[in-house]
Amino acid sequence: MNDIRTVNCGGRTISYILTRKKVKNVNLRIKPDGLVYISAPNRVTIKFIEDFIREKSGFIYDSLDRFSSRPPAPELPEAGKIYRSGDVLRFWGTDMILEVIVTSEKESVSADEKNITVLASSEERTGILLQKFFAQQAEKVFAEMNRKTHLMFRAKGYGVPLAEIKIRKMTSRWGSCHYTKGRIVMNSRLTLYPDICAAYVFVHEYAHFIVPDHSRDFYSVVEDIMPDYKICRRILKY
Repeated sequence: MNDIRTVNCGGRTISYILTRKKVKNVNLRIKPDGLVYISAPNRVTIKFIEDFIREKSGFIYDSLDRFSSRPPAPELPEAGKIYRSGDVLRFWGTDMILEVIVTSEKESVSADEKNITVLASSEERTGILLQKFFAQQAEKVFAEMNRKTHLMFRAKGYGVPLAEIKIRKMTSRWGSCHYTKGRIVMNSRLTLYPDICAAYVFVHEYAHFIVPDHSRDFYSVVEDIMPDYKICRRILKY
């Protein structure tokens, strides 16, 4: 899972998403949606990373200012659409390049750090396969996040149930909590954003098991579990 952090640079705060990878150096990416991504090997300390960010702060500020206008929201794959090699889809916050191979062999979809590979019996099947792949990924990742979020709340002394999870594509909200039924509904569109954002939505909805409204007490619970939750709210405009 990605780690979302902040660093103070000359009186201005930079929020960044840190991913630990098998890379040789610390790498910096700034996307048009205004997110700062850092990838770094496990051996590199947070102090080294944040010193690196401060060194690059001028470049970061210039880029963020250029990207101040937010682009259209990314969209999930559509079953009725044909996808071809070179097309780009957003997957867990990363723009992934599609490689489509039309074959008579078994159909499948797989992903690495940069690419999504689709083996399809025909071009007309690409949208169906991609839609199914995204749905399967949401089910897998959300199930694990649900277990972890429940354990975090229990570790803090909150007596919350392990929620039943439903996944739907929603237009007006990222999640909802039916606390009387012990159920949380998650928006499938969260697979388009960094996974830390989905983790925040889980924390948000679990907090409703304790405080059903959005009062100060509610956000005190959210902050107790995820101190940097406001960064995710800004990304999702929650």
